[in-house]
Amino acid sequence: MKTRKRFALHLWIVLLPCLFFGAATHAQKSSPNELLVLNNVTVVDVRTGTLQPEQTVILERNRIASVGPSKSAKYPRNAPSVNCRGLFLIPGLWDMHVHLVFGDWFPGARDISLPLFVANGVTGVRDMGSELDIVQGWRNEIEAGQLIGPRICTPGPMLDGPKPRFPSSVAIATPEDAHRAVADLKQRGADFIKLQSLIPREAVFAIAEEARKQGIPFEGHVPDAVRAGEMSEAGMKSFEHLIGIFEGSSPAEDDFLKGNKTEGRFLATYDVTRAAALASILAKNQTWQCPTLVWERGGNLIDVSDFSKDTRVKYVPASWKDKTWKRFTEEITQGYGTDDLATRKKFVEKELEVVGMLHKTGVPFLAGTDTPAGVHIFPGYSLHEELQRFVAAGFTPLEALQTATINPARFFGIEDQAGTAEKGKFADLVLLSANPLDDIANTQKIAAVIANGRYFYRAELDKMLSRVETAAHHQR
Repeated sequence: MKTRKRFALHLWIVLLPCLFFGAATHAQKSSPNELLVLNNVTVVDVRTGTLQPEQTVILERNRIASVGPSKSAKYPRNAPSVNCRGLFLIPGLWDMHVHLVFGDWFPGARDISLPLFVANGVTGVRDMGSELDIVQGWRNEIEAGQLIGPRICTPGPMLDGPKPRFPSSVAIATPEDAHRAVADLKQRGADFIKLQSLIPREAVFAIAEEARKQGIPFEGHVPDAVRAGEMSEAGMKSFEHLIGIFEGSSPAEDDFLKGNKTEGRFLATYDVTRAAALASILAKNQTWQCPTLVWERGGNLIDVSDFSKDTRVKYVPASWKDKTWKRFTEEITQGYGTDDLATRKKFVEKELEVVGMLHKTGVPFLAGTDTPAGVHIFPGYSLHEELQRFVAAGFTPLEALQTATINPARFFGIEDQAGTAEKGKFADLVLLSANPLDDIANTQKIAAVIANGRYFYRAELDKMLSRVETAAHHQR
């Protein structure tokens, strides 16, 4: 118990710069213009799924000051207020797998990705590999109110093998490289360590060792040379893209460590007993899964997907579409060259089945999209699709909503600060015109967004989107 408390304390200290954003409250009584009153709103309790109608939620700067029945609410009558009758209040959403500054592959993301997140109710993101100094600068600007954007938690550059595949990466060839890189990133203010796929086996465990020594979490891909069960036992906090899951559910796992991975082979060798055993390990260790299901579906079916009528493309600069997405498309199609379309479709459905099985076993989940690295994955917008994929995997709408609200708060160890619409929490909220517990697609029916205490009406969100469209058009 003491070890767990020390870890939670350290994690909270690590996350202070990326989560507080001027959260300190003043001891003196607030003036009316420091308040915002949301009247007659239905509050969605994302813990239990209960609805609390006719509530008044009082925001004080960037915190929730109180939540209670509207008929007995007390506040200065000259305080700004909004009549929210007919609206549903949920916590701000988190996208737990994004890339904000991916080398030079997504230029202009400052004016594209950040406002797109907020306009879609995404008030927090876990960056999974970017240029650390630039992202830290953005975070400072957001904190100072100079830039519209979500809360950011970032590892800086990813750790990968001797010849990294992607930008924003540090090459790791030896255990010495691993120890040095982890210590350096911790010193530079990284919030966690992100692993990529090509790290040599000995260096992987050196990363885990140094991360424990430095008191910093390590998360990301299960490296190709290591088993998923081993990484869970070593304390890896989250797995991305279901990497390692199908390998560990197969009697061919040792062979997969050498390569030769295809969706067809995963399907042909999938073993229910082995899958259940791995799920038990992940549940025991509470190894979080961020499966990026929209990305997985898009990648497997990219050659038969018609994006010609996708109106969201207007928010994407030409360079993203014509250069970077083209590069990813070529890599994807070459990687899936040995599997026919029927096999790939079957694999997409199998992934949903496996996610449902892991969920029922007690493995915790996070919603993430890999935006904008996935082809036709859009900042903000695609998170809502991800929630729908969780429902397709057997989650209830409430359970799907939890993967982007209270689960991220639990993952970061800040459930007392975020994840629900309750007194004392961050004023990161979304007002919806329909109940998301009836239909998870209703998370897209956004009437207003409150990010770090700043209220954006629907008309303001539309103007924000219009500015993004203009910025995308000019960034050719």
